Amino acid sequence: MYYTTTKVGKPTAHITKKKSRLKIYNGNVVFLNDKDNFEFEIHNPTQKSVLCKIKLNGEYISTSGIVIKPGQRVFLERFLDSNNKFEFSTYEVKDTSENRDAIDLNGDVRIEFYNEQTYQPAYFTTLGLNNIGTVINTGSPYYGDITFTTSSSNAYFSNTSINGSTNTFEGPNIIKKSKKSIETGRVEKGEKSNQQFTNSYQNFEYNVCNSVTFKILPLSNKNKTTDDIKHYCTECGTKTKSKYKFCPSCGYDLNSKKETIIRYTENVNEIINGKHYTMSTFNLSLSKLLEIHSGKTIIIHKPSLCEDNLRAIIL
Repeated sequence: MYYTTTKVGKPTAHITKKKSRLKIYNGNVVFLNDKDNFEFEIHNPTQKSVLCKIKLNGEYISTSGIVIKPGQRVFLERFLDSNNKFEFSTYEVKDTSENRDAIDLNGDVRIEFYNEQTYQPAYFTTLGLNNIGTVINTGSPYYGDITFTTSSSNAYFSNTSINGSTNTFEGPNIIKKSKKSIETGRVEKGEKSNQQFTNSYQNFEYNVCNSVTFKILPLSNKNKTTDDIKHYCTECGTKTKSKYKFCPSCGYDLNSKKETIIRYTENVNEIINGKHYTMSTFNLSLSKLLEIHSGKTIIIHKPSLCEDNLRAIIL
């Protein structure tokens, strides 16, 4: 008699935007813009239900978690204790070692999975999630020095007064941006979500059976790769792609290499090979101008390098 076993994978998670997976860099880093909403795509390929709990910015978002049934794939777009979407919010701080320590947990994501208990007394009371899974609650959450009230399905939070006064981060109180600053970002509560929860009753183990971690960073932190660099036809200036062999507009052979010749002059008008040329104005940086007109002769008006717009002759 022969016995066969079926290989079962581990529960997995991905960060998505409009249900499309974000590209992962260096194993666990993803990039988002300020105020971007995103979701967690969670899949359970095992033969039993699993409990999924989420930590954002170093803290659990709730004492509750999502229960994913065998084979189920869900897209969680909101917090568990309030109907707010996940939102990535960026801000800048002065680049000091102290501030780097303070923002170390910003954008940290940890998704933990717990196996279902088969024969065990109930340790949890559970809540559920319509259409995409269920939620488990280990007790009433503690919100510290915050007033928590609910009205129908909406939750509202208000800070208690400290020393009888309040302050805002607008107007004259705001700290001006330092020249030497770094952009960081945290996952915050965004706009309202229509995703709803229902009840469920299941028991799960205390030990984590699998975990997935991510680091969300502002898009400004991303180093450009060859895929991110924009390419242009050196003959007509049409935007192209690195995989193109010929320009789709003028048919120029994009693989042919030409040397870029750069010359600086104090004059606005130039006579070249008997022809009169007048400088054109470009609202571009010097590097961008050279990128667009790579392989050509570029005569740059030297004084314009210190002005808002460049003046140059492109041959």
